[in-house]
Amino acid sequence: MRYVTATQIFDGNVFLPEDSVLVISDDGLIKDIIQAKQAGSNQVETFQGIISPGFINAHCHLELSHLKNVIPQHTGIVDFGLSVIKNRNIISEDEQLEFMKEADLAMFQNGIVAVGDICNLGLSKSIKQLSSIYYHSFVELIALNPNRADDVFNKGLEIFSEFHDAGLPASLCPHAPYSVSSELIELITNYCYTHHVPSSIHNQESIAENHFFISKSGDYTRLYQTLQLDIDFFQASGQSSLESIIHYIHPEVNTILVHNTFSSRNDIELAQDLHSNLYWCFCPNANLYIENTLPNLSLFDNSNMKIVIGTDSLASNTNLNILEEINVLKTKFTDFPIEKLLSAATFEGAKALGVENKFGTIAKGMKPGLNVLSGLEGEMKVKRLA
Repeated sequence: MRYVTATQIFDGNVFLPEDSVLVISDDGLIKDIIQAKQAGSNQVETFQGIISPGFINAHCHLELSHLKNVIPQHTGIVDFGLSVIKNRNIISEDEQLEFMKEADLAMFQNGIVAVGDICNLGLSKSIKQLSSIYYHSFVELIALNPNRADDVFNKGLEIFSEFHDAGLPASLCPHAPYSVSSELIELITNYCYTHHVPSSIHNQESIAENHFFISKSGDYTRLYQTLQLDIDFFQASGQSSLESIIHYIHPEVNTILVHNTFSSRNDIELAQDLHSNLYWCFCPNANLYIENTLPNLSLFDNSNMKIVIGTDSLASNTNLNILEEINVLKTKFTDFPIEKLLSAATFEGAKALGVENKFGTIAKGMKPGLNVLSGLEGEMKVKRLA
């Protein structure tokens, strides 16, 4: 049994009273939360900094771990995507698995206890079965042509079954507004509703996405020309991408909107009005890597909005470390409360994945993983405590 305390203890929502002490078992189970005077003769370990629950990485692409340092920075999303397609299979599957294994270990060492992981294949399942991290695998589907919706959906179910049969939590998700039809979005989100599982979609990562929907112009037309894909069937809606697709997402499905770099106040308000289960996910280091810009976090400073944090992939990041994402956000947006960022990285992330009964909260009977965060006045560092 260990008795631990710190300068502050954040329980996933609020800071506990200053004299709080956690009583934890050797395997990390929180047996009790007591006052310091109740510890008696037991030795209390005291840490400088904040003790928090283990981090939730709400958005990652473990499959792309072998692309670290392969794709140049600041290319913009279209050239980044084309580079991923070009380089995705530059090494064998066995070699790819070794990179995934290294990335999984790095996330564990960086205090991450659960991950929402985007998958296009079933390749990562062997890594996840052996991992100390909880993974929810989002099987990502792509098909802008509505005539392909049924075939792509059924293929997605086959990959989903690979994870399910391996005993791993999984669901389906659409890739992005510019790469999925409304028909496919509805198939996916209705399936998620029926099976009580979350979903995810990349949202407004570049200004080109809005241009594509408003006037069928901009860089995404170049993407489809380069890929030699006919998009004559696509009709511009005259609205932003989020305005164009939000009506097709089931309002009762936990849905993680990822990036939101070019979401406007109107986009956000419309989405919030229509859906109470949206989680706005920020991956700032990936935004800087690809587009060299950040979302306007001040638009999301609302008590009714659910914020979560992800790392994206090693193709678009130098490290899979949630605290490094928090460091960027708290430096850029100094008025944004640290409590909200920490909650986004813990309790809200757990809720988004539907595992708030396991992770995200420091409470008696929970085993959420524990981190110690130091360097509170500058660049914070993380050390895994339990």
